[in-house]
Formats: sequence, structure tokens, C-alpha cells
Amino acid sequence: MYFAKLLAAMFIYLSYALYQDQKIRDAEYTKPLSTMPDNARALYEQMLSAETSGKALSDEAVAKIRLEILATLSKGAVAQRNHEMSAVRQKISSFGYVLSWFLKQKGLSYQQIFAKYRLDFSEGDQQLHLKIIESASRANPSVFWKLVGKLQNSVTGGPPAKL
Repeated sequence: MYFAKLLAAMFIYLSYALYQDQKIRDAEYTKPLSTMPDNARALYEQMLSAETSGKALSDEAVAKIRLEILATLSKGAVAQRNHEMSAVRQKISSFGYVLSWFLKQKGLSYQQIFAKYRLDFSEGDQQLHLKIIESASRANPSVFWKLVGKLQNSVTGGPPAKL
């Protein structure tokens, strides 16, 4: 009987902690990241204007400047996402921290993301960098189900069942 009460109390505590963690994650990770593409687009326009305004540049030179700006912004987007993920992990519960570490020990590096998208993307380097920025702005909305799948996979040794 005591064990059942202890288990129930732990379940309630952990559920509440995860609920609070999700509120923190939404407010300080998911929502801020969602503004990244618009912010990057505005910054891109400012940087492009600063680099090209009043200069007689060839189309090739402008294309090179555009690509350099997009590469810089895509690297920055990945770095920002990883920074935000780390900052949020410092604010959530210890249980939430362990769970988030279990799901992803650390954010992917720019080189890893670039290599991943390079394989799947053939529309050109500018579009590749835009895709990286867009990808960095998305938080995984199904973290809980991802956790359930990983736990099930680690316990059963097989892929998670369809939910």
C-alpha cells in the first residue's frame, strides 16, 4: 500500500514537472525559434543592402554576396537553436533535463545539418541555406511521443509501435 502511494505521488510530481517544463519550452524555445525565418529574412535584406547599395556590381558578384550572407545566417540559425536549447535545459526540472538529454544529448553542428540537407537537396546553395534556417526554427512538437518511442525501443530492442 505504501509503495502504491509513493508511486502515485512520484507520478503526480513528475507529471507536474513535465507540464511546467513544457510551458517553459514553449515560451522560451518553441515560440522564439518560430520567428527565426522572418528575422533572418529581414537581416538578409539589411545585409544585402549594406553590401550592394551604391556599388556597381556584376550579377555574379551579387550572387556571391547573397550566398555568403545566407551561409552566415544559416550558421547563425543553427548556433542560435543550440544556444536556446541549452539555455532552456538550464531552466527546466532535473527530470526534464535528463529526459531531454536522453532524447538529444546536444544539438547538431552546422556541419552535420549541412551534410544532411546537402544529400536531400538539389535546388542550389541559396535554397539549401534557406532550408537550414527554416529547419533551425522548428522545434519538435511531439517530444513526448518521441520519448515514448525511444523508451519503448530501448526496452523492447525494436522499433516503437505505431501510436
